[in-house]
Amino acid sequence: MSEIKKRIKIAIEFIKKSLLLCNLNKKESQGFISPLSKLRFMPNTIVIVPYSLGRTCRGVSFNENFTHDTFGKLWIAIFNGAGIKDATRNLMIKFKEEKDLRASDIVHLRNNVKLRKYPAWAFVLPWDKLSIQEKFESHPDSFYRNRSQNGLTFENSSRASIIETMYSLKSMESKVNQMQKIFKSIKSYGLKKTSDLPNINIFVDGNEWRWSMFDAGNHRSFVCSGLGFETFEVRVSSIIYKNKVNSWQNVKNGTYSSEEAEYIFDSYFDGSDVVFGASI
Repeated sequence: MSEIKKRIKIAIEFIKKSLLLCNLNKKESQGFISPLSKLRFMPNTIVIVPYSLGRTCRGVSFNENFTHDTFGKLWIAIFNGAGIKDATRNLMIKFKEEKDLRASDIVHLRNNVKLRKYPAWAFVLPWDKLSIQEKFESHPDSFYRNRSQNGLTFENSSRASIIETMYSLKSMESKVNQMQKIFKSIKSYGLKKTSDLPNINIFVDGNEWRWSMFDAGNHRSFVCSGLGFETFEVRVSSIIYKNKVNSWQNVKNGTYSSEEAEYIFDSYFDGSDVVFGASI
């Protein structure tokens, strides 16, 4: 990010905090759009959102269907201090089941020819900025950097080795260890103030809105939800309007039809079940 953009971002955040625009009003907290919502949900700025309107990165509601997400089940085991081995075993089973799936399988669109050409780990959502080809090319390196920072060791840094490690037992164990570490920290010291906030997407359908986790802070989101936090301080990544479906990146490039894209949007908005698999 350029110095000018950083200064603009800081100025906008200062104005939002000064005008209390990081906090939602009553109408917004109930899931409805208000005249000031565009300012509150401005991309790259901070907002405090209610968990009652939140979705995990896999599209399931935090409050009502937490146990539908495999990582939600893992979190419950960690929180209770019991059943961690069983939860870990179940997670490994899911990893093995998904290892050889295609991107079309992972999102239940098996007739989608373009998705079927790629492995499940290259899966992209209709509104993602990356194309599926770009994700296919970049994800192994991204996975290597991210998991290395969280204690996962690799045989070597070759692409083949990284891809093989994605679905390994030690990869899954590193995720379990990371969640346990975050849980102990937040339980003991609370959620630390940091500029490295979790990222979310805002979904808008008519005059209603919901939010979902995006690409950072997923473990924190589970832990804080499980500990009973009613709200979550986050940074907005994108606002996704359903009525602009034909302008979404992976609809414009033909990866998804508008009908398929709307189906996925509606699934996130509804939040009653996971949209895609545990290993992604």
